Amino acid sequence: MTPFPAATVTPVSAAGTGAPRSVAECRIWSLPPLPRPSSWFHLLDSTELSRTSSFAHELDLARFVTGRVLARTALAFLVGTGPRAIRLHTRCPGCGGPHGKPQAVGLAEGWQLSISHSGRLVAVALALDTPLGLDVERHEPWHGPGLPPEYELVLTAAERAEVERLPAAQRGRACLTYWVRKEAVLKATGEGLDTPMTDFTLSAPGRAPTLLGWHGPRSERPVPAIADVEVGDGYHAAVAALGARAVRPTVRSGLELLPGNGSDLLVNSPRFPGS
Repeated sequence: MTPFPAATVTPVSAAGTGAPRSVAECRIWSLPPLPRPSSWFHLLDSTELSRTSSFAHELDLARFVTGRVLARTALAFLVGTGPRAIRLHTRCPGCGGPHGKPQAVGLAEGWQLSISHSGRLVAVALALDTPLGLDVERHEPWHGPGLPPEYELVLTAAERAEVERLPAAQRGRACLTYWVRKEAVLKATGEGLDTPMTDFTLSAPGRAPTLLGWHGPRSERPVPAIADVEVGDGYHAAVAALGARAVRPTVRSGLELLPGNGSDLLVNSPRFPGS
């Protein structure tokens, strides 16, 4: 079996890092969906393996496997071990099922992570002792009148007014910017899409991302730091972090974490249907 690259950084300990911070450092690795996902099953735990049978499409399976492999290899790199030593625990806070946001336990405990994928891109964000959320979405051009209908469930009245001030050609991308920032916030707070995106208002897409206020009966809520993330042409992404006044993301290729720097794994990789 081809060994994974040894860690080349001093392992970072989570001990004693609970104090509030002004800037949260967020490390992000991205990767195309791995071809032949079954060849990576040896890095999954029994719960994750049981989930692989639920995917009807190869691309969905590849994105799931890639997200878990990328999370494990990135955590292993940061703590100075191998990916097989990394344990992830996933439990839905609503139904108790084995889905939702994974948590690092064991050797990597203290590292918070968030996985996102869209189209031909999978990304994982990691931060030490800082709950965070990452969202990545592929931009799909909209040629219909007005705004794409799905944004009726995303934009508050103030946000819609900001979008409608823009030239028509810029509105779709502005809506998607709102979307990724908002989903990143809800992933950071742990609520996910169970909370309507219209429950809070963000600054306009052309300004620094800021949560301007929560609405409704639970207006006293966390105010995460938010940053836009460059992950590739045709994609929008954002990360949000709790307990910090600012979040500073750095993005690297996940290929550097894989055996042989991963170059041989993606050569002549198959085109997934719908990708």
